[in-house]
Amino acid sequence: MNHKELAHDRLADHYDEVINHYDTNRRIEVLIDEFWAGVDLHGKLVLDAGCGAGHGTKRLLERGARVIAFDLGMNMVKTTRRKYPCLPTVGSVTCLPFAENTFQFIFSTEVIEHTPDPLLAIQEMLRVLKPDGHLVLSTPNWLWQLPVRAASMLRLRPFDGLENFVKPKELSAAAKQAGGIIQQHRGIHLLPFQLTFLQALNRRMDDFGAVLLPFMINQCIHVIKASGKEPPHSLR
Repeated sequence: MNHKELAHDRLADHYDEVINHYDTNRRIEVLIDEFWAGVDLHGKLVLDAGCGAGHGTKRLLERGARVIAFDLGMNMVKTTRRKYPCLPTVGSVTCLPFAENTFQFIFSTEVIEHTPDPLLAIQEMLRVLKPDGHLVLSTPNWLWQLPVRAASMLRLRPFDGLENFVKPKELSAAAKQAGGIIQQHRGIHLLPFQLTFLQALNRRMDDFGAVLLPFMINQCIHVIKASGKEPPHSLR
């Protein structure tokens, strides 16, 4: 396994100290609270694909879900299991150890870009998703790849792992090719969210996330797997 793929796992013991909580909470708010606003998760099994330190797992449990906390890093999985009552599993999102059509719900935030092949991860998630099942996912926008890498080189951020950002068109095309029907695809964070004085403005600009998607730092997508009763490339 590539040493860089486990970069976040090495931060597990103090992960909450190095992340930006506004960013983390905003992504969870959009993916779970907004995209799944009318979805009943009570008693449902949800795959948290790339659980990290468990922030998404926590919110899913609050919504009544049963959660499989899945991550490449053993330390991350142990950290999440220690904090929350979940089903811990270790593995890669580019080769999920589950059968086809296993899950009705999959949640994944800021994960696929830390793999050698982000679009393969999308394909895998849709493979294990049941027909009519829901996938919500966030990942950075390719437009911001260079600034992020420059910040890492200057040691302005603690992350030194794989970071392969994808373009919004690539993400939506990969989801459609794998049998997904796009429900929503929009951006968040038009401006650097690390600057606290910009956060209120960022939140207001998030209302225009669909139009501003090509320019925003993160992209959030909600996909339903085609049931076979309709063309997989159409929009519902």
